[in-house]
Amino acid sequence: MQQHNDWLPDYRVTNYKVKPGDTLYLIAKRFKTHISAIKKINKLKSNILFVGQYLKIPPTLPDGIYVIGSTGPSVKKLQEVLSFIGFDVNNDGYYGPVTSKIIKGLQQKFPEIVIDDGVYGPKTKKIIDNLLSVNYEIVRNPESRTVLVNKLNALNPDYVPKNLIVPEIPFSFTEFRPQKLMRADAANALEALFAKAKQEGIELNAISGYRSYEYQHKLFSRNIKANPKANLFSSRPGESEHQTGLAIDISSPSVDNRLVQSLGETKEGKWLEANAPEFGFIIRFPKEKENITRYRYEPWHIRYVGKDVAKRIMDNNLTLEEYLGKVNN
Repeated sequence: MQQHNDWLPDYRVTNYKVKPGDTLYLIAKRFKTHISAIKKINKLKSNILFVGQYLKIPPTLPDGIYVIGSTGPSVKKLQEVLSFIGFDVNNDGYYGPVTSKIIKGLQQKFPEIVIDDGVYGPKTKKIIDNLLSVNYEIVRNPESRTVLVNKLNALNPDYVPKNLIVPEIPFSFTEFRPQKLMRADAANALEALFAKAKQEGIELNAISGYRSYEYQHKLFSRNIKANPKANLFSSRPGESEHQTGLAIDISSPSVDNRLVQSLGETKEGKWLEANAPEFGFIIRFPKEKENITRYRYEPWHIRYVGKDVAKRIMDNNLTLEEYLGKVNN
């Protein structure tokens, strides 16, 4: 499931001429799509329409059940919607392994709703339709230091960052786990951050860095079973910055190496927040920004964005969403 090299989605659209009395709500209802999807494809900044204006109508989901081997126009419609979201799939009307794998990856985001069997049916349709209603999409620039990954901008299930290495810093565990990995540029910056902490008598330990899509699936499935509100603190698969290799959770023996909000009140947590920007890191989910990040305050979760960007974000009390101008209310 590699993404498009030229970022041009492979789907056909319907062209519609706005008539007197038309509104985005009525047009969306007529074509069984969403206002947000129409605005996205037409790059509309407001809901204002003009008579005679031409609008592109995005592809819509089919009814029915489709499995590997299914063929026909309805399968093609499904593939066009997947392309609209940002997946790379041939819109050939054949429900093959690629289409099935994409569907399975989407199903894995919602283990509390559907089984991840790669079969498209009513429950999976509802999941995808809900994602379309909020402008959910697969990110186009996963290698960028400032890539935005959150509940509306997800990484491809197949994405694995390049140049993953183990930073030479203390971890809360000794054995090798993939969670020790980080992208090389972030790992080098983290080593420098930890070196300064040691010089100043601040004891920090790394807890969890890179997390694959499959690991995220297992973690979220476990969390959602234990707590129906798990998505307030636990990311659905593909929506975690940990998959970028640019984020890592940090704690301290002063709080028994736990990931707790009280870390932010310790000398170690305060030092981390104050010094992280010098090395290119930000506190990704700061206090009183939950309505923007859609996650609770996490003083332990730092994200590498580069020194200049980190300084601007922290000096101006911004989130990454605000810095990039991509705040979704």
